[in-house]
Amino acid sequence: MGRVKSKDKRNKRGTLGLGSMFEAYTFLMGFALVIWVIISCFAFDMLINIGAIYPANYAEYRINEAFEQIETANEVTADLIPDVCHYAVFSVDGKVLEGDLGKKDVKTAWKVVSNKNYSDDKFYKVIPRTNEYVVLQYRLKPQYKSTWMNEHLPNPELFLIFFVFFCCIGIMQIFAKRFGYRIRKKMTPMREALEQIGGRNLDFEIYYSGIREIDECLVALDDMRYALKTSLKKQWETEQEKNRQMSALAHDIKTPLTVVRGNSELLLETELTDEQKNYADYISGSAIQIQNYVQTLIEVTKSQEGIEQTPVKVKVSDVLDDIKKQTMGLSEVYQLQINWREELENGEAVISVVYDHVVRAVMNAVRNAAEHTPEGGKINITVIYSAGELIFTIEDFGSGFSPEALVHGTEQFFMDDSSRTGGSHYGIGLFFAKKVAEEHDGKIILANSKETGGAKVEISFIVNGGF
Repeated sequence: MGRVKSKDKRNKRGTLGLGSMFEAYTFLMGFALVIWVIISCFAFDMLINIGAIYPANYAEYRINEAFEQIETANEVTADLIPDVCHYAVFSVDGKVLEGDLGKKDVKTAWKVVSNKNYSDDKFYKVIPRTNEYVVLQYRLKPQYKSTWMNEHLPNPELFLIFFVFFCCIGIMQIFAKRFGYRIRKKMTPMREALEQIGGRNLDFEIYYSGIREIDECLVALDDMRYALKTSLKKQWETEQEKNRQMSALAHDIKTPLTVVRGNSELLLETELTDEQKNYADYISGSAIQIQNYVQTLIEVTKSQEGIEQTPVKVKVSDVLDDIKKQTMGLSEVYQLQINWREELENGEAVISVVYDHVVRAVMNAVRNAAEHTPEGGKINITVIYSAGELIFTIEDFGSGFSPEALVHGTEQFFMDDSSRTGGSHYGIGLFFAKKVAEEHDGKIILANSKETGGAKVEISFIVNGGF
């Protein structure tokens, strides 16, 4: 009910669609463009009013002012010509007497004097005088007050168009970046939710963006998060319950199994016929095998429950004494000789380890070696402690690892059928040893020993770091 109420609350708050958001930004951008065009035109008119730019008919106005003076002057000079005009003085026969027109414009000006039709983007004004003509050339376009600007810059109208165009592009870019920034900001809740799920954290609250389409995705993501959380929790609880039941069953089996094994051993001590001794041997052997199966089942449940425990402070010598004691006991069972060698920087050094795990991991490797060494054989164990690293190397005189076992030997439930096949080897021991080594920032290396010809397992633990 809480989840439904949260969704209802979000829906009542109201959201905005991406289409509406885009339309709003488009409207604002269009409004800004129109305002900018109006401001630019107003500024252009202001420049005309203050005289920085002449209006389009300014040349005609100046020509009308100077017309009579040019017409009646004794001599036409450049100072009589308006500064927005070019001119040429022709004799009655078309000879240029004075002026600043180019050759092409001179021909055009004489055609105008001769009343010939001629199309040009420039305008001409003819002022007749005694025995000569004065032709003024001008344009009906806005012009700069500065002559240099007229010669080197586009005319004011064209300049205004370019200026407005590029400024409009700049305004569009500003609005586009602003729109993109807002979309990225609205996408933040989705990115955060995905990061939480990617980090395997399913216990978090999703915050909504206010954008309809994004919120719809967030609702679906929240449903998926909740369903995944529920499913994983249920699966974890089921696995935990199954492991507890398996562990309890395994321990319960050990009691009657011990009775069966003990009675079979007692039976062997009595006077029995050869046939009865064989039957008793079968019972005892099968009981041992079942006991190994039960132990394997317990190991499986422990490995599935995880290996996270709190490290403790302990001396290096204490760890080695415990492992050596268990190793010597194991050698009596398998009738093996143990060659134990130590290279310790400081045996009394205090290290930080998960004690039970380290001992169990090393003993798994030792037990694995004992199971694959012929009766009466040897196992070489070398222990090195230096610079905060504890290394165990176990070498046996068995058949060694197969190529497949060298690659997959530390994987859970891996069993190599081609070599080193043992009755109780179910791919648990080396898998657990690897997990413990990695828990202590170390590693496990599988190889075949050049010295013994058998298997070689090296387990290292960083015992003064990471805890």
